[in-house]
Order: sequence, then C-alpha cells, then structure tokens
Amino acid sequence: PTTSAASTAAPATTLSDYDVLDARDDAAAYFDAYNEGNVDAVVGFFVGDAEVSGNFGSLTRAGWEQLLAWNLAQGTVLSPPSCLLAEELVGVSVRLVCDHGNSGAVVQAVDGEAVPIRLTLTFTEEGITKWRRDFGNPDFNVVGIPFAEWMMTHHPDVAPSVEFDNWNSVEGAERNGVLTAQYAAEWRAYLDANNCAYDDGC
Repeated sequence: PTTSAASTAAPATTLSDYDVLDARDDAAAYFDAYNEGNVDAVVGFFVGDAEVSGNFGSLTRAGWEQLLAWNLAQGTVLSPPSCLLAEELVGVSVRLVCDHGNSGAVVQAVDGEAVPIRLTLTFTEEGITKWRRDFGNPDFNVVGIPFAEWMMTHHPDVAPSVEFDNWNSVEGAERNGVLTAQYAAEWRAYLDANNCAYDDGC
C-alpha cells in the first residue's frame, strides 16, 4: 500500500506553554522596570531584532535605545497600563494592546495632563518582538512648545541641547534628558515667581 503523507511528515514542532498570562506578567514587569529607570532591565525585554515603530515611524534598535535613555534620564513616568489581548498564537506569541499615560519632565513640571499612549507589544517567551507606540491628545507639543519657546528666550545657548532628538548616542540622549529635567524645574519656578501659567504666554 502507498505510504500516506501523514506517516512520512516530520513530527510537529513542540510548542512552548507561553500564554497570555505570561505576557501580562512580562508587560507589568516592563512598566515597572521603566518607572524604576532601569535601562538594562527594559532593554533586556527585547529580542535583538525587535521591530520598533510608532507615530514617529520606524526606529532602529540604536535609535530606540537612545529614546529610552532620554526618557529615563529625565524621569519620565508611565501610568499603570490597561492591557487587552489583541492576538494569541498558542505557544508562539501574544500581542497585547496597553493603554497608559506618559508624563515626561516638562509635563510633570507644570502638572500637565499625561499624554495618552497606546502601546502594542508582541511577546514570545524570548522577549518582545514588536513594539509600537501611538499617542493621542493632548500630545507632547501642548507643553513642549511653550517650554521650547521659554528656553529660546531665557537660555538660547542651551536650548539646542534640550531639543527632542538632538542626540546621536545613548550618552548624548542621557545628557539631553538630564538637562530637560533641570530646565523644566527652572521653568516651573519662573512661572510660579511670575504668577502665570505655561499656556498664557508668560
């Protein structure tokens, strides 16, 4: 008798038991590490060839690590996420959509409203393979533009050093982040001293 295809096929690959509960735990750990400012731990969640993208387009691994360093150096805080299951390929990958708020140093300085973020994370047992960030309104420009204008008026020589994305290394991004936090605090003191709000042209 003819041998059936089923009897000659290679055995099925054994699937891992990684599931949505594991992914939720990893997402929570990712947010905790971020809020602790632990760069190494956050980077450790990603596989080497993870795809990173968002409103800003695609990023290289180096570009994403610089963005991360900038955020953590200035003390960016992420609110606790609400993560929903978007897709589960049993034993292969889990995609979560996590909504949360993002408050950088400039937002914190003026007690501004956190920028709403939708973070889409695809997990495998090896780590995050896809990361996409989409932000809504109010966006970062609401406080970012008044801060940049104040910097140009009061610290024109330093202003370029705190411009977003004005770096080409992790170390440069960290320096930018530290300066951003420093001058955001000075901006808040200026607003308080002049009894005005960031959005009224003070």
